[in-house]
Amino acid sequence: MVKAESLISGDFGESFVAYLLAKENVDVVRAGTIGFDLFAIDHEGKILEKEKMVGISVKMRVSKFHERYVPTIPVGSQQVIEAQKIWKLEAWLAIVVGSIGREKKLACFLLPFREVARLRGRAKRQDVIAVSELYRETNEAVKRLF
Repeated sequence: MVKAESLISGDFGESFVAYLLAKENVDVVRAGTIGFDLFAIDHEGKILEKEKMVGISVKMRVSKFHERYVPTIPVGSQQVIEAQKIWKLEAWLAIVVGSIGREKKLACFLLPFREVARLRGRAKRQDVIAVSELYRETNEAVKRLF
């Protein structure tokens, strides 16, 4: 049952990010490839570089026990790096986090893949993002979509 829940939440995360981007007039297509879940082009340059297609890897984590999901999230760096080479696109990450405890919360962050190393917090692994760093981030590179 856990696997089904994980698959459904992953699909929701991809659809949610696609919706948030489309709402901002960004053209989005679900990719279904290894490394990228979405391809996007921002014709106005409001969120992404204007007229430049990017590949987006979506990661979603929802906690049933914590009000604010704060652990680290593996980002699948090797797959994203390979996808960048194959598609010749800049890679971005969309992180959807939330809780379904007493207070239901949801947040969505979008950032260039190149920012991963800077946002791992105290994690020893290179291939993770510390969610707490996303909430603290003031750099323009990390965009909070929701």
